[in-house]
Amino acid sequence: MTKNHVHQLDADDAVADGEARANIGALADTLANRGRAVLDQIPTVTDNARSALTGAQDQLNGLSDTGVVAASGFALGLSGGLLLGGAPRAILMLSMLPVALTLRSAFGRGLRPARLRS
Repeated sequence: MTKNHVHQLDADDAVADGEARANIGALADTLANRGRAVLDQIPTVTDNARSALTGAQDQLNGLSDTGVVAASGFALGLSGGLLLGGAPRAILMLSMLPVALTLRSAFGRGLRPARLRS
């Protein structure tokens, strides 16, 4: 059976306490500065993402109806495979972007799922 010992401070810990407080203050300043730098980059990132999605939509609009259906099937198959494979949620969410783009293009053209005929 193990015994619980009272936590004891070493002399080195007592000396390093003042230094640790100074380091924590410097760390907080560094984190705040880097956080501001990241926030300053958000408009650039959103503009680049918007232009990339616009370019992808333009390429989809240039495809034939069969090409859009094939792209939709490929995107759905890839997302389904990632889902069944146990991919992380963030990757699943990113894989749904091509699905949304292709289905939007397909439905915008008036393409609908075909009914099975017997």
